[in-house]
Amino acid sequence: MQIILVSSHFTTAKTITIRIQHIVAVFVIFLAAVCFGSAILSWLTIQLRLPLVQELVLSMQRQEAHQAERFVKDNLQVMATRLGEMQARMVQLDGLGRRLAEKAGTGGPLRRGTAAPDEPQGGPFIPAPLSEAALSQEIDRLAQDIEAKSKSLAAVENSLRENMVRREFLPTTLPVLGGARLGSPFGLRLDPFGRGRAIHEGLDFVAPPGTPVVAAAGGVVVNAAYHPEFGNLVEINHGGELMTRYAHLASMAVEVGSVVRRGQRLGALGSTGRSTGPHLHFEVKENGHPIDPAVFLERRLARNG
Repeated sequence: MQIILVSSHFTTAKTITIRIQHIVAVFVIFLAAVCFGSAILSWLTIQLRLPLVQELVLSMQRQEAHQAERFVKDNLQVMATRLGEMQARMVQLDGLGRRLAEKAGTGGPLRRGTAAPDEPQGGPFIPAPLSEAALSQEIDRLAQDIEAKSKSLAAVENSLRENMVRREFLPTTLPVLGGARLGSPFGLRLDPFGRGRAIHEGLDFVAPPGTPVVAAAGGVVVNAAYHPEFGNLVEINHGGELMTRYAHLASMAVEVGSVVRRGQRLGALGSTGRSTGPHLHFEVKENGHPIDPAVFLERRLARNG
């Protein structure tokens, strides 16, 4: 493309030839100038506004930090309150455990670091540090205490259950319904038929003929038959090789294999067999060895005596 310039200052007309290279070069220079100007304007904008932006960012960071701190404090306070409730519950469990242990006869010394709920306490109030680490340690310690207390209470429960079962099958009930007068005691005595010194392996209960005779404890009847010396005889196995014997009965109300409960009627008091009069001969044996029935009936005998 050619451009012809005509002017009074020129003696002759001038011709300028514009090629495509010239147009491209001008466009590139223009584009570079625009980009450079934009960069300069952006840099100036950032430099002029940077303090304001920084203050805005710092303000937002401070607000977020404050909210986070408040959230943590609120959560720690809730956890601390819950921990206090758990500690109060542990004190109650300690008291319950002690009472159960006393009843079960398994009471022992308190664990180190614990105090009984009824122990005198006092001193100034010094708030414990409420840090996340301290709270976590306290929760872990309490969890261990709860686990130990659970095992302890389980042991006490088992002991109580064993005691209940043991008591159920111990011959601690008077075998004569309505009470009776004690006759010959356990041990040495003179034979009632005049044959000299003899060993009496039980207790004699004297009462009117026909007085109900009951089981001193629950068990299984292993013998219910006539014996030449004991007369009508009932024997009950209470488990663990512990047996009771009821002799000289006028009649028997149970059979071999019968499962009887404590206090269940076994028969009527009489004077069958080798006997001088109406009474109940009552024996307790363990592994075949006689035991003084008064060991089991002491409280009942004292009450009747």
